[in-house]
Amino acid sequence: MRARLHSSLRTPRKGARRGASTAFGGGDPRGCVGFDRIASDAAFLSGRKAGHAAHRIVPPMRVLYVVHQFFPKYISGTEQYVLALARAGRAAGDDVRVYTVDPDWREPQRPASVDRYEFAGVPVVSHAFAKATVQNHVLADWWNPRNEASFAALLDDFRPDAIHFFHLRFVGIDRLAQAAARAIPSVVHLMDFWWVCPSFLLLRSDPIRDATGARIGARDVQCDGPPDGGYGCFDCVHHAMEPWAREPWARGRHVERRAAGEFPADEASGEQAGFAMVERPRRLAAALAGATRVLSPSRTVQAALQRAGVAPTHLEVVPYAIDWALLEGLAPPPPRGIHVGFMGTFAPHKGLAVLLEALRSLDEPELRVHCFGRFGDFPDYDARLRELAVGEARLAFHGPFVREQLAATLSQLHVLVVPSLWRENTPFVVLEGRAAGLELVTSDLEGMTECVPAGRGRAFAAGDAAALRRALQEAVAAVRARGGARLPLDRSIPDVQAQYADFRRRY
Repeated sequence: MRARLHSSLRTPRKGARRGASTAFGGGDPRGCVGFDRIASDAAFLSGRKAGHAAHRIVPPMRVLYVVHQFFPKYISGTEQYVLALARAGRAAGDDVRVYTVDPDWREPQRPASVDRYEFAGVPVVSHAFAKATVQNHVLADWWNPRNEASFAALLDDFRPDAIHFFHLRFVGIDRLAQAAARAIPSVVHLMDFWWVCPSFLLLRSDPIRDATGARIGARDVQCDGPPDGGYGCFDCVHHAMEPWAREPWARGRHVERRAAGEFPADEASGEQAGFAMVERPRRLAAALAGATRVLSPSRTVQAALQRAGVAPTHLEVVPYAIDWALLEGLAPPPPRGIHVGFMGTFAPHKGLAVLLEALRSLDEPELRVHCFGRFGDFPDYDARLRELAVGEARLAFHGPFVREQLAATLSQLHVLVVPSLWRENTPFVVLEGRAAGLELVTSDLEGMTECVPAGRGRAFAAGDAAALRRALQEAVAAVRARGGARLPLDRSIPDVQAQYADFRRRY
């Protein structure tokens, strides 16, 4: 069995003044929202407790999970969640398998291949589609017929009773069409903002231009969906196509193409790239509306789709669950010092640099900051982090850890910091930290504040190192006031076994 790796391996504030830290008060104490339905499904599993095997489900179902990338090469939160649910389903007696693609563009000449393997007891089919054949990269992000044959072969062989789509980036919404053509019930899970944002972050890169109009840089701001009908998305992605994709003549041609009922072509032209981008919102909205069920993990994601006008009427908010069995063996925190942790991708949008900047200006000799993650995915950002770490003896980079070490890792901490610069969509690390009783310090963006109830932590102005420093001071004071003890475990967060049972009812 290959090791399961943690998400630490892997990118409008309301009511708070700039630079202020605020105690949480609006988060739902049961995981976000909609906990009652999930909690009731514990009975379906005959009172299973963490670490106990689930009761077998009769008759068994064949369930296919579809995700945009998967273990062992890809190890972010989405992959962790899919793996946990798949294992829960198989433990309950269902045949749950995974279909995924390999979106690695570093070897564009690599020929197409299909890899069949088992990871942590879960059968996987991974299709490395031929990157060299892609002409319209904007189109391939959401419509990718290169995956049609491998997906059809799996459907023919496996004959699933239901298909649960967790992410379709580079997989293609045309996989939903294949499921519909075979009358297979489909569930779409909104794991981030990809359905309204090609960069999936809803973090707009506003260009900074010189006196001549030339682009000389960019600054990130929160975005509410495709600006300028989708043309504004070229400020964030596919910059090379920008000069041609939204020229007046191209816009006029796009109007003509839409009126004629045309579909974007897989051609290496700026005009077709622009057409694929402006068609993206309505094509994805139609695909989402056609799914049997659509699940959002939070009100934040639901609201983002509503603002963009693409939320289907049958969208349901169902908060994430965690694998409580992984928290068995949680030990008391270290008796000396105050230990602060960061667990996540070392990517710009995750905001680790903000934490390191705050640490440098924080006069707390007993503080220790532990960063769990890996370097190498974002070299320029790695250099920035290493620069900020120079001479800081209170800082340690620990690298990755396997999922079975989650309890041991959280046992090292008093405080968990989630300084993301994007809204997030309910970070799993927040739920795990909450469950373990850690004091939480997060950016004051909705996807994080929604999931932290009153008394569990505090928020600071996103991206503001001085505000984070003050929030850390408050968190440290709270830990000291408890004599170094953690908060009580938050047992209100649902378990993944009960959540699988809930999803099974929806298939």
